[in-house]
Amino acid sequence: MSEKQWRGTTDGTPWMHRALVGILKTVPVRVVYFFMGFAIPVYMLARPKSYLAIYHYFRRRHGYGVLRSYYSTWKNHLLFGEIVVDRFAAFAGKKFTVDMGNNELFMNLLKEDTGFMMIGAHVGNDEMSGYMLKSPKRVNALIFGGESGEVAANRIKTLGLNNVRLIPVKDDMSHLFTLYSALSDGEIVNIHADRLLPDSKTIRVSLLGKEADILRGPFSLAAMKEVPVVTAFIMKEGAMKYHIWISRLDNDIPEKISRDEREQLLAKRYSEELGKILMKYPHQWFNFHEFWGEE
Repeated sequence: MSEKQWRGTTDGTPWMHRALVGILKTVPVRVVYFFMGFAIPVYMLARPKSYLAIYHYFRRRHGYGVLRSYYSTWKNHLLFGEIVVDRFAAFAGKKFTVDMGNNELFMNLLKEDTGFMMIGAHVGNDEMSGYMLKSPKRVNALIFGGESGEVAANRIKTLGLNNVRLIPVKDDMSHLFTLYSALSDGEIVNIHADRLLPDSKTIRVSLLGKEADILRGPFSLAAMKEVPVVTAFIMKEGAMKYHIWISRLDNDIPEKISRDEREQLLAKRYSEELGKILMKYPHQWFNFHEFWGEE
């Protein structure tokens, strides 16, 4: 498996996951954050390629100095750990505040009969909106199928209560037909475009001033169905608080353009919106590999 392909699993054993859920039913998340912080340096040293990739992200894409890049790399790993804790806290029944920017845009899309696409990225905590908010339209979220049984069961149970269906990636590509049907039925399709699947087709974009490959599939599906497309980034803003940033990508697209041109334009707008989020929340980039192909 290449550096750009993720296993789709949460670290730890099933009994550790169950224990963490049990602890979070009675212990405040801030307490768990505190003790988790001591493990971050060890975690980083155990995965040198991962932390070096994030260090390069801060040095090369944000232009930080050496010391600031090392500090930012530690902060990035700390925030990632807190976000993982937040997921288990949601399983334990903890309630988070989730504010939605551009709420009118999203509510108008929910009122329409047509389905639409939400294209996200591995920034912030994409799952939190599914745990805390219930959509009147069913959300179909594409996921890797490699999660542990404990985490997968908790996800299905918690998200299912809020009208979210998880669609695992299948080797026979049947998940594509499921997503296509969901859009035809007026539902929402949620896909991340910043992490590549095995043998996936890619599209080249500029992100933070450097070209990189992203997943072509979401933009191909959107162009084929000609449905509304939004970016949705759920960013952590406090111990129990998140903010959803939503932007529409398909506004003012000329009608008489080819499907390929439409794909390219949607991908370009996606990368622009992702770049804006990364400038606002630089420490919440969670692609722990050399995303831009640099070593």
